[in-house]
Amino acid sequence: MFTLARKIDLRYKPNLMIVLLSLLAVAAGWLFFGELQSGISLGGGFFLTWALTRELDPAHDYSAYLAAFLSLSMLFDFESIHFLSTLWLLLQLRAVTGISGKDLTLFDLVSLFGFTVYLSVTDENSSYLFLFALAMMFIRQTRTKPKAARIAGILAFILFIVQSTWMDGLSFNPVNFLNLFDLLMIAGPCSSLIVFRSLSPIKVEDDKGNSVAQSRIFASQLLYNMAVLLLFFFSDISFSDQMIYLSAVIGVVLHFIIIKSKN
Repeated sequence: MFTLARKIDLRYKPNLMIVLLSLLAVAAGWLFFGELQSGISLGGGFFLTWALTRELDPAHDYSAYLAAFLSLSMLFDFESIHFLSTLWLLLQLRAVTGISGKDLTLFDLVSLFGFTVYLSVTDENSSYLFLFALAMMFIRQTRTKPKAARIAGILAFILFIVQSTWMDGLSFNPVNFLNLFDLLMIAGPCSSLIVFRSLSPIKVEDDKGNSVAQSRIFASQLLYNMAVLLLFFFSDISFSDQMIYLSAVIGVVLHFIIIKSKN
């Protein structure tokens, strides 16, 4: 019914490793902050960074580990993590790629649409609606359910116009262009497109062992970069959230550079 969930097979060593490392991150955060809740947040952010990177670079296991360890830089200025926003983005990427190996269902689209509307209302941010409409456009071009995706995309875009125009749901955040981290948040997603394009010819298999179309993978990478930029410019995301999103991009890029240097 819901095809976007993916099981973590602990018999597969990389999956077992990330679970154990995430638990270690929880323990380390608990000891560092003195609060179990902060430890769980750190471990959850560590795991979600890995999960996002696996969607961006499904052909390589170790780029996700690299990204997860980079995300621990959030310790320098640890803030609350918006887990729902990150989970929402993860599901959007899976909907576009079809990495689960199952056909997209109407229930998937309705669930994602409801999740998107919920976040746009609670966060008072219409960026979610625009990104959902963009995801539906990619799905129309690369996957099944084109009619349902078209309808959902049009509805989301209409709501985006309404919320942005009459409900002030798209407020621009001031950007300090003299701040190195702010520059990385902009340059990282933009420059990583070169690496993503280089990765696209690599064969990728879904959870059922079938080949995934290269166009789907690249479409999800485009969606991710657009999401990172829009959330940075128009959303009140914390430093920890930014580190998760940026680490996923940098992890893929650094892993690509390491592989190329060895070859």
